[in-house]
Amino acid sequence: MTRLTTEDVRALNDRLDEFEAGLSEITGLGLRELAMSTVAHPPVCVPLYGARIAAVPVTSGQGVIDGFCDCVVAVLRRLGCEAWVTGQPDVRGIQEAYDGAADVVFLADDFRFIALNTRNARCVDDDPATADGYVTALEAAVGGSLLSRHVLLLGLGPVGRAAARRLVSRGAAVEVVEPDDSRLRAALNVGLRVQPVTLAEGLARCDLIFDATPSAGFVDAGDVTSLTIAAVPGIPSAFTAACQAMLGARHIHEPLAIGVAVMAARALL
Repeated sequence: MTRLTTEDVRALNDRLDEFEAGLSEITGLGLRELAMSTVAHPPVCVPLYGARIAAVPVTSGQGVIDGFCDCVVAVLRRLGCEAWVTGQPDVRGIQEAYDGAADVVFLADDFRFIALNTRNARCVDDDPATADGYVTALEAAVGGSLLSRHVLLLGLGPVGRAAARRLVSRGAAVEVVEPDDSRLRAALNVGLRVQPVTLAEGLARCDLIFDATPSAGFVDAGDVTSLTIAAVPGIPSAFTAACQAMLGARHIHEPLAIGVAVMAARALL
């Protein structure tokens, strides 16, 4: 996924209410309910309320994204967690989180974004958590089942592969557009049941689309219908501004909140 910028994070924070309202409109689920539906089927009650969760700034690599940890905490508080950003970064921040009796610690660097349960050492990675959460959103948006539904998957990077596994496990027929032959072969070689297609073929056959590419604006308003539902976990979106406007709440797009919610629920399960 593309690295977020300070401007991205600020925008995410500003539109959390709007995003959750749109999510509820199309799926019937808020963030908390979506997370619980993702981590167990049928959904279970995860002890999110009152869970103590610390977000630790990490300065390695390209450094801290201003506002990132604050946005993570805003999402966690929306779930009912007692969440805070540590005053210190890196190892000192981890020590501070432990001293503060944190149940879970959130940490991100240039390569990984994880939630680590300090009680049982469970470690949850953002990529599958985000992918699984967005598949749950698609599933809820179509009435609760993806069985035999054709889903167009754009990209087989880390989030795309995780999404493919989840989609297949939920009974979907997955058609995939992946221009990188090595990625496609690797997925097929490990037995991932996906059907390679061209973008035009996939758009013609599939009303459900999962966008897991870093490429922007190559699906336009004329490529979708009134039945199209798009799960778009990353920035930028593959859908043009005109297409996003046409889809409205059916363009499910927010690159942090769903992943954070599922990470927290899975870490506390």
